[in-house]
Amino acid sequence: MKGHATRGDVTLQAIFDQLPEFARASVLHLGDDQSVIEALTRTSQSVANVGTKDVISLQLERRFDLVVVGINVLESGDDGHRRAVMHTAMQHIERGGHLIVLYDAVRPVLGDGFWAVDLQLLGSYQLPNATLSLYRRGERTTVHDLLFEARATITRVSPSELAARMAAADGTLVLDTRTHTDRDRFGVIPGSVHVPCTVVEWHFDPANGYLHPAMRSFGQPLVLVCNGGYSSSLTAANLVRLGFTNVGDLIGGHTAWAAEGRPVVRSDHSHLDTPSFDESGFTSEQ
Repeated sequence: MKGHATRGDVTLQAIFDQLPEFARASVLHLGDDQSVIEALTRTSQSVANVGTKDVISLQLERRFDLVVVGINVLESGDDGHRRAVMHTAMQHIERGGHLIVLYDAVRPVLGDGFWAVDLQLLGSYQLPNATLSLYRRGERTTVHDLLFEARATITRVSPSELAARMAAADGTLVLDTRTHTDRDRFGVIPGSVHVPCTVVEWHFDPANGYLHPAMRSFGQPLVLVCNGGYSSSLTAANLVRLGFTNVGDLIGGHTAWAAEGRPVVRSDHSHLDTPSFDESGFTSEQ
């Protein structure tokens, strides 16, 4: 990428026009900047837009060839916020895909935690009101790749869907995989069973000597819950590998459940670290 321009919207369009490989690409735009949307729409036939207020909690079921982070998304000077934004962007970029970030030049755009092998800077433009930087995502398998591979094997549910299933008493077992500390700080979903993430596989595989008494069959419906809906996806996929046929996790985790005003009760810290194997409580029916 070479050169500088002086007119904002024309410059933006000129930049996208110089990227012919994106002409048929799938594009995710994060932010509320309409000028970016208009330019992207003229360049690509497949553009998904997510407003600024929904960026941090975004967990889409697909990834994109190009992700664009609008300048308004990074206006906050809080480093934690900027890390969260870039986490969202990175998890939605395909291997070898590209990232465009519009940002205030006086602030760092990526911050710590990103390696050149994962994001290679291809070039930058100085726009009238922002700096635009183009990055290419590397081919290394990242934790985001592991996450999407895991989610392809499970069924994810929203807080409202989980609430409806629990109200219907359809036999769904909700496994709270969080730590004692987080359960104590933020409360728990009524009726959930505490099985810490570190021991879920051990407590739900009958080949192990520490079977949890709540385990009934490989076909019983299970929904795993963590803080934000990330580690629960990975653990749920492990249960599928062990033979469970009806496993999902809560989108957004306990944080999303509480944010919607769903019921939360005080933790009683009751769980069994070493429950006895109860052969009579397990069947091979699916």
